[in-house]
Amino acid sequence: MGEGKYYSVLVVEDEKLQAKNIAKNIELVNSNFKVIGIESNGEDALNFIKQQTPNVIFTDIQMPVMNGIELVKQIYQYNNYIKCIVLSGHDDFKYAKSAIDYGVFSYLLKPVNRDELSNILKRLEVNFISLQDLLLTGQKATDLNSEEIAILIKKYIEQNYQKAIDLNMIANHFSFSPSYLTKIFVKHVQITPSKYIIHYRVSIAKQLLSGRSLSINTVANMVGYSDPFHFSKTFKQVTGFSPAKYREKLNTSKNE
Repeated sequence: MGEGKYYSVLVVEDEKLQAKNIAKNIELVNSNFKVIGIESNGEDALNFIKQQTPNVIFTDIQMPVMNGIELVKQIYQYNNYIKCIVLSGHDDFKYAKSAIDYGVFSYLLKPVNRDELSNILKRLEVNFISLQDLLLTGQKATDLNSEEIAILIKKYIEQNYQKAIDLNMIANHFSFSPSYLTKIFVKHVQITPSKYIIHYRVSIAKQLLSGRSLSINTVANMVGYSDPFHFSKTFKQVTGFSPAKYREKLNTSKNE
């Protein structure tokens, strides 16, 4: 956490009005986050980060001097505890895939939707709280109570959904049996870890499909599915629509 009782945020956006609007909305939808700086390019942002070390970065992709993807890469190498959210217009989203390797926390399409922004900030809070608990106490997962373990499992899924994760992998990571982890998770989250992985991936895919730039195969890959057919089948089971139909429905409603 930053100084005082808030999480510090840096907004990196070369359009001044957009930057101010994003900063205003961040503080409006969640008062636990405070914007401590606005920079207009990646190079200036990196200098700011090395002086102030904010908790969170919201960065545009297309910027002069140093673009958002290069900035995210530099941050990942410098301090991977800083959480990065990539802001993108529809036309820029084809670049977002290259940010996956640098631990990007989430993506947000411009113009920023307040509900989506609020959801991301809530997820960040959970992530920071569980991470801080472990860092401050030096605890192992076996020392935590069941609710704390459930929060950590959620955090692990939300950080690794792009990879080929499953229940056994998560159980091995936390040194518990799959059945015990499932029991704890269902108690506190009311859904199995396996279903949470699916629903979380689909929720991210829905955000990605709201743009027109990314192919469905690319979206599948970005949310952890190497097989686009498996992705499409899973997406339809959860939403009732194939990814293509969902995108078509979304764009039709936008144009009405």
